Amino acid sequence: MNHTLKIAVDCRDLRIAKTGSKTYLSEILSSLKRTKRDNFILIELSPKNIFPISNNKFLKLLSHLQFIFWKQIQLPFLCFIRKCDILICTDYFLPSFNGRTKNIVVFHDAFFWEYPHHYNRLWLKMFQIWAVAAAKRAYRILAPSKYVKFKLIHYLNVDDDKVCVVYEAPKSINNIDSVNPVLTFKKSSPYLLHVGSLIKHKNLLFLIRSFGNILKTTNINCCLYLVGGSSNSKLDDETEQIKSLILNEGLNENIILKGYVDDEELTSYYKNASGYIFPSYNEGFGLPILEAMKFRLPIAASNNTCLPEIAKNAAIYFDPYNLLELELAIKKIISIDQDVLDSLSFQSSVLAEYSWDKAALEIYSICYDALGYSDFK
Repeated sequence: MNHTLKIAVDCRDLRIAKTGSKTYLSEILSSLKRTKRDNFILIELSPKNIFPISNNKFLKLLSHLQFIFWKQIQLPFLCFIRKCDILICTDYFLPSFNGRTKNIVVFHDAFFWEYPHHYNRLWLKMFQIWAVAAAKRAYRILAPSKYVKFKLIHYLNVDDDKVCVVYEAPKSINNIDSVNPVLTFKKSSPYLLHVGSLIKHKNLLFLIRSFGNILKTTNINCCLYLVGGSSNSKLDDETEQIKSLILNEGLNENIILKGYVDDEELTSYYKNASGYIFPSYNEGFGLPILEAMKFRLPIAASNNTCLPEIAKNAAIYFDPYNLLELELAIKKIISIDQDVLDSLSFQSSVLAEYSWDKAALEIYSICYDALGYSDFK
């Protein structure tokens, strides 16, 4: 292949996102750089100025308008003047028209269709009118799991080969043995961990009720750490309900809200936890499950959507709508019974299946295919 392939990546989320979308973009960009071939040129595109995310209605409107201007005007213009062959957007949204540049878009889940009431009406309208049409015209749509691929084929009404599954991998957090000693704290009591925003599909109210029942009906001495902050979407955010439930159930001493933390502090929370609980009733991939495996934590996870596909036989499963099943799973995690020991024995083999470098190479292969080349190695 003599042609030099120019691949542009929309890097806007590196400056505004806080959770999984930023992690995905950061990790895949690093791996694309690390695995790049000589005939690739990787171009990072981002707007010069970005309005900060705010709950103020006027500032939020300005942010939306700026986002539209970036995606529909600036981004395709930059692709044109840089003569980009491929544009990769990892945030569901593509330019409606992008000249000769072929587009690849990442859909992390199908929540826009499944939970429209969780989204601002303007944002939802933008998605329905613009993102869906652009995705249908894209060369390929990337999904993080077979579960999401199935959903996207259904909702977008596209062919099977239009949607490619590219698995994610654990976040590149510090190695277990390299934690700053200042952040390695002594536990006053064992604690279970959950990492993620305080939003509805995370099912945290359900988790709090279940955990509270265990504390009231047993002599188990344990805490629950919820690491993650509020959502910018008031329609999806459950922060106040979570705080109220903790207060009303008298669980202030046992359930601790940690908010957003940096990578080093997050590493310390993983390192010191006794187990990881993932009660979501819907996920597109579930990155924290793999992060928990890196620290050899016993894991209790919901038995639906993509989670059994990702964690396989390295987790204890429960019905996310059944309080008693979750309580039983938590008790198993705390007591480290035989089911937990069996699941722990599979973690290394499961983790070995996921790699950001592998994901990057699969994306490069898709880019080659987009331009009619078949000699990617």
